[in-house]
Amino acid sequence: MRPTKILGIAPYEGMRSLMMQLASSMTDVELTALVGDLEPGAALVEQYPPDAFDVIISRGGTAEIIRRKTHLPVVDIELSIYDILRSIRLAESSNNRYALVGFPAITRNAFFLCDVLRYNIDLYTIHDESEARTVLRKLAAEKCPMVLCDMITNSIAHEYGLPALLIISGSESVEAAIRQAVNINQLFLPLRAHSHLMEALLRTREDQLIVVDEGGQEVYRSSGAPLPTGLPSKLADLLPSVLAEGKRHVALSVKGQSYTIVGNAISADGKKYAVFSIQPHAARSAMERYGIRFLNKEEVFDRFFKSFYGITQPDNIQHFTQFAHSLKPVMIVGELGTGKDQMARLLYGNGPFQNMPICLIDCALLQQKGWHYLINHEDSPLTESGITVHFRNTRCLTDEQFLYLFSMLKDLHYHRRNQLIFTASLTEGNGLSPRAQHLLSWFDCVTLHLPLLRTHREDIPHLASLYISSLNMHNAKEIVGIDNEGLKLLQDYEWPDNYDQFKRVLQELVLSASSPYIHAESVRAQLAQERLMYPAVSTQSLAGFLEGKTLEEIDLMVMRHILAQEHGNRTAAAAKLGISRTSLWRMMQKCGLLEESAPDGPK
Repeated sequence: MRPTKILGIAPYEGMRSLMMQLASSMTDVELTALVGDLEPGAALVEQYPPDAFDVIISRGGTAEIIRRKTHLPVVDIELSIYDILRSIRLAESSNNRYALVGFPAITRNAFFLCDVLRYNIDLYTIHDESEARTVLRKLAAEKCPMVLCDMITNSIAHEYGLPALLIISGSESVEAAIRQAVNINQLFLPLRAHSHLMEALLRTREDQLIVVDEGGQEVYRSSGAPLPTGLPSKLADLLPSVLAEGKRHVALSVKGQSYTIVGNAISADGKKYAVFSIQPHAARSAMERYGIRFLNKEEVFDRFFKSFYGITQPDNIQHFTQFAHSLKPVMIVGELGTGKDQMARLLYGNGPFQNMPICLIDCALLQQKGWHYLINHEDSPLTESGITVHFRNTRCLTDEQFLYLFSMLKDLHYHRRNQLIFTASLTEGNGLSPRAQHLLSWFDCVTLHLPLLRTHREDIPHLASLYISSLNMHNAKEIVGIDNEGLKLLQDYEWPDNYDQFKRVLQELVLSASSPYIHAESVRAQLAQERLMYPAVSTQSLAGFLEGKTLEEIDLMVMRHILAQEHGNRTAAAAKLGISRTSLWRMMQKCGLLEESAPDGPK
């Protein structure tokens, strides 16, 4: 067993020499001894790294100060009864009156001696330098011939002209302290070895561990590397929910870098701590452009309640969220513009895995890189457990991709470890697509049907008022409302793109309004534009609809309709039309649609 490394802080040179002398004859001790009293003595400890010594020995007030500044065990060199008795006998040989002034460790034994041996000595217990000065000033005024004291009191006594006799620690006290230090180190060795092993294991982890207390103070970090800018504030925001809920699992993006943060609440010695595991994900950061994105509950709720659906339909939230409590996969069904994506986020935010991220997978954007990451990468969301995954635009997968992906998930029972959400579009008069029917059957989905705006025409005035209020706030407008004739026009319109179209129409009406009221003329003109983009093809036969139109006109109408359905997303529109994105671009250029699309809109 290696020698015990001891740092000795002696209040005076004589004790330092005694420490060195005693340690030189001990084969199991490696001693470094320095001279320093109180704060200067404690400051000497801070000059060494924490692992330079096993134990520290010192005396009196200096030992107390050192304990507050180090995690190492500190052994106090106690003044024994023999040390005090020797000093008393020496003082009595002077045949003068004297007083004993010292910290409790000295006066406690002095009281015992005086009681047993019937000594009549004035004893004064002090706790700090201020009390020492008060007592010594009093004794000086009383012309006390001599005081027995420790090192700090000895120094002050000279300032008041008081003769002082220093109570010194004998060799048996210093030796006892050194032996106690060795024993303590032997007790701590297994714990220290275990601690070093755990530390080494933690440093082999790919993630970084940070432990903070309830006040947000960091108490441990597995790596000395500083956290990236922005992450400390994210951890501070997560701390209350981790301590309250016990565990949080979130996905964050800071300056283009994705991170997974897992927070766990733990208790130790009656105190609560949060342990954060921080894992960077370079691959996930690159996958957002391919339609694979991770969001947290806070981000999802923030987006939902700032959306048209969160603003205008709070009464429906409780009705729909009852579907969230089930672990069964959910198929959200509705026409275009009914808010299927927003409803998926609402279900996640109230679902069983709300404390884990939701992964949004838009199959229209996957391309080859996204597909490879999803199927083959070790960091793929398909390797996770206990998360929510929302698949949208599954129609954009090839037949081979569709069959491979969802057969694999079904065979691996992925839906039993995670919450699956699918969204499927309906068109009037048509049922679910064959692919949606397959998903519904394979995963035994619960279906959630979203209402159409044209079946709730009576709600249009109420919805308009709520959304106009939000638009006023965000656009510095002061619109009071829509006149009665304008509301009637809105109620009579069919709304083929439902709530998404209604939201967009209200936005354009509010932004273009020049008076407190939106008048019927403005509504009529706006709806006329909508009818050009959403022709009512269902009211006539296909032959009648196409009669008299050139192929170029038909191409233009089809492209307008598909682009409107996909909200300007050219990649999704090209997939729906069964052509490449480049072919769609050429057709749009030929038909003049490029000039009509907003320069900063979806590509």
